[in-house]
Formats: sequence, C-alpha cells, structure tokens
Amino acid sequence: MGKRFSKGALSAFFFALIFSSQVFSQESWQLRRLIDTHTAGVLSRGSYEFDCSIYPAGDPDLGTGINLGLGVGVTNRLMIGLSYGGEGFVGRGRNAKGNPMPGFLVKYRIFEENYFFPGIVLGYDHQGHGGLSDTSQFDYRGYIYKSPGFFLAGSKNYLLFTKLQFGIHGALSFSMEEVKTVKWPNFDAGIDLGINDELSFVLEYNLGFNTRDPVEGKPNYYARFSQGYMNVGLKWAFSENFFIEFDARDVLENRKRKNGSTVGWSRELKVVYINHF
Repeated sequence: MGKRFSKGALSAFFFALIFSSQVFSQESWQLRRLIDTHTAGVLSRGSYEFDCSIYPAGDPDLGTGINLGLGVGVTNRLMIGLSYGGEGFVGRGRNAKGNPMPGFLVKYRIFEENYFFPGIVLGYDHQGHGGLSDTSQFDYRGYIYKSPGFFLAGSKNYLLFTKLQFGIHGALSFSMEEVKTVKWPNFDAGIDLGINDELSFVLEYNLGFNTRDPVEGKPNYYARFSQGYMNVGLKWAFSENFFIEFDARDVLENRKRKNGSTVGWSRELKVVYINHF
C-alpha cells in the first residue's frame, strides 16, 4: 500500500507540475548565465552590464582574486563582453598576479524561445574561473576551471503554478585552452528557480571533460559523470538594475590536483549592475 501511495503521489505531483506550467515570457528579465553556465539570454540593444567577482585565489599565498567584466547589447540578439582581473590585489598578500590575458565574449541568439522550443545561442567565451593554476598543481598553466571557448547553449523557461519562475538550461562547449592535449567537448547544465521577485536560486553541473589533466598511457582518458563539478548560488535583486550573487563552487569537491589533493569548494561573491545607454 505504501509503495502504491508513493507512486500515485509522485505521478500526481508531476501531472500538476506539467499542467500548471506556462511558458515564461521572453520579454521578461533574461538570465544570461547561471554561475558559469551560459543560458540563451542576452543583453537587449543599447543596454550594458558591469560585474565584479571576488573569489579565493588559485594560489593560497595570494589570498583573494577579483575579476571585472563589462557586457554590451549590440542588437537584441548580439552581445559582446570584455573582462580582466587577477589575484593578490585584494587582501594582505605582498604579491599580485594578473590574468594571462583579458577574457572576451561574443554571444548571438540564433533562435528565440517559444511555446514549443527553447531559445538557442551560439558564442565564444575566453574567461576561465576558479583562479589561476600552474604546472606545480596541474599539468597545464591556466584557470582551474577552463574557459568554455566555443559554446552552443539552450534555455527553456516556465511559470510553475503561475507564480514560480523556473528555467532549464544546457550548454555544449569546446575550450581552446590546452587544446593539444584535451580535445573533447564539455557539457554543463542547470536550473534556476525564482523564489520571489527578489531572490533566485541557481544550480549547475559541469561535467568537467575539458579540465581533465592528460594521463600518461591513457590518450583517450575520459571523465565519468560522477566526477563533475556542482555549483550553487543565490541571486538577490535589490532593484531592476542591481543585484548581488552568493556562489558556492564545486560543493562535491571533485576537482583534484595532480598530487591527488582536493582543491576544495569555494565561497564567492559577485555584484552586477545593469542599465541602458
């Protein structure tokens, strides 16, 4: 009886979920990324956004890293962006290290979202995350979580029970970092849930295929699904133009150094300001 009740209750829940859902209007505020994962959202024409991220440095001796970004909506389908930062500029460390080069972004929405199909974007993003690393920790020099590179992303948004904003997102990417040794594409996916008109919860899972270090004698070494990186975050909108974001990266602590030690999960802060010219 208990099993029958559980199955019946579960079926009723999903039935209610599906039939109480509506497609979320594309004219509403567009989420452009979850934490790292790109969505189908882009800035509208004539709008811009400025963001500042603060995170633990890849090198503990440098303390804290900071990254500044600027995005501009060129048309209602095309946006571009530029970012730069480094580690040790904030905190008590004596030394500081800038990123090897600026990050840049080009993102174009090919298809608009409608009732039946998701929105689709194509783009290139050269900004990595999680701090800088070198050959003393990994078998490459660059970001702990590599930049997406070329990516194709899709999003489908709903209103659950006519109140909760809910979105499903996924992105297929191919990073140009260490492309000579890591040649396979990566995939990440996630969801966002609007708790109310100010708070939004986001969750994403990065399979991490493009961050697997080369293994001697295993040229076709491929990551398992369980070895990916889960990130969670909470976005708090103070107004239509300003919000703050609290993120926890790699909460499952799956990212390893080449000596086998765990990088560990991190707590990060991001501030975003959006406006029109």
